[in-house]
Amino acid sequence: MFGRLLEEIKYRWYALHQHRERPFDGPHYFIDAAYIAIGKNYTKHQEQAQSFNLRESLADMQELHAAHTLLLGVIGSILEEHSGQKIPTSNESTSRRFVITAALIQGLSLCEQSILKGQYVQAGALIRQEFEAISALSEIRQGKRKDGITPNARYAPWKGSRHYGELNGLAHLSDHRILDTLIGYNTSWGDFASTVPQYQKINGARLYAAHTTHVLALIDELLSFYGEIYGYVSDNREKDVVDNAFSILVKHGMFKKPQR
Repeated sequence: MFGRLLEEIKYRWYALHQHRERPFDGPHYFIDAAYIAIGKNYTKHQEQAQSFNLRESLADMQELHAAHTLLLGVIGSILEEHSGQKIPTSNESTSRRFVITAALIQGLSLCEQSILKGQYVQAGALIRQEFEAISALSEIRQGKRKDGITPNARYAPWKGSRHYGELNGLAHLSDHRILDTLIGYNTSWGDFASTVPQYQKINGARLYAAHTTHVLALIDELLSFYGEIYGYVSDNREKDVVDNAFSILVKHGMFKKPQR
């Protein structure tokens, strides 16, 4: 009996690693296979919609995409210049700023792609997180930051707190008007809420501009941070790049004045 049990254990281990575990041998395998096929088909439709949205977004938002890419170039240049240099994390304020800054940089691509692929609700939650991270960095610099408490919107730069209510409603799915604007769509046979991301030129541009503004704010924080710990100072070329990106954001209504 022990020998049969050992053989059964060996068989299951081998089947598991060969992706042929015994439960698929029964007649219900056909039911499982149907659900697998449906799941793959669902994924295919989602990916097709996202690819379509990405093409449309890049075609319609060339200026914003250029501004975003320029600002990423500035961030990459700053990081590359100081690559391998030790950061004095023994200072609590420096350690806090370093961690939040790194977390922000990690998520930039995810947020941008969510916008460009038409996943506006998910992008809204990420933009809200960016907003709070920028506010937290400002709190740290001013000695106001407290752990376990959501960063205060009034510390956001450029009076950005006026958008915080909308971002909250979007992130928490609590504002039907905003959700319906992003998810709902009208047809000749009725109103629906789409289960695949639908491209929206105006809303997509608004979210992309907000996200790009946060990237600009992140650069300000990086310049302040690296200026304090490394004595870093922007050169004229870097300033021109930032000014060009800023002028594009002015055109998209993110700033009223044509200069920072």
